[in-house]
Parts: sequence; C-alpha cells; structure tokens
Amino acid sequence: MFTPRWYQEQAINSIYNYFLQGGKGNPLIALPTASGKSLIPAIFIKRAMAQWPNQRFLVIVHVKELIRQNAEKLYQVWENAPAGIHSAGLNQRDIVQPVIFGGIQSMIKVAEAFGHRDLIFVDEAHLISQDENSQYLKFIGIMKAINPNVKI
Repeated sequence: MFTPRWYQEQAINSIYNYFLQGGKGNPLIALPTASGKSLIPAIFIKRAMAQWPNQRFLVIVHVKELIRQNAEKLYQVWENAPAGIHSAGLNQRDIVQPVIFGGIQSMIKVAEAFGHRDLIFVDEAHLISQDENSQYLKFIGIMKAINPNVKI
C-alpha cells in the first residue's frame, strides 16, 4: 500500500474540497516533475469508489507511456481495481470498465462508446488547446452531452 506524501494528500483533498464547496469549473493540480503526480488520481479514484462504487472515471493522456504508467499506479494502489485501457499504441480497446486509462487520439474516435462518466482526469492538461476543434475539447464536449454534470 502506498502512503501519499503530504503534498499528494493535500492535492487529493483539494479535489474533494473543490467540489464539496460547490466548485463548478475544472480544478487543476500542478506539481513538478518526479513529484508522483500519477499517484494522485490513483488514490482519489480508489477512495471515491469506496464511497460511491457506481462512479465512472476516465484518465486521458496523449502518449502510451503515460497511459501504462497511470494504469500501473492504480494497480499498485488497488490491486483488483476495475480498470481497463483504451489505446491503439498498447493494442487494448476497453470501453466498459468503470475506470478507463486512454489516449485521446484513440478515445476521440469512439467517444460516445464510453457512455456516462462522472469524472475525467486529464494528465498533462496544459496540452488542451482552446481551439474548439481540438481532440480534447471535442471529446469533453461529447462527454458533457452524455452527462452535463461530468467533472473534469
């Protein structure tokens, strides 16, 4: 089992607090390289699903190495996590698991297939373009059409 460092715990708690205090936008966690950022969604997802087992998550990135790293971190924190991967580069196309780690390039092609999702983590969020035709914004728009209350 992993024990988060104080700043990782603070980041996890800040996600909860943001939404508990009525935050309507999209919170952002910024931490330096090698600070263990991939542990934050892993622990958050495990804790959230312990409280609300029907929650459905996506963790979206832009390269297969980060997909694999983030999924592995969840399995280190939660050995039997109900998770899958959707990535052409990793030759996996899961869409049904409650937690999906995927690449935006593969996910945008079948966005509707992921169905209702409650929370979407975007790793490397600074790569989200403000161009409404970008893959990320198109994908998020589709997810919001399916669930207007999805948290990003």
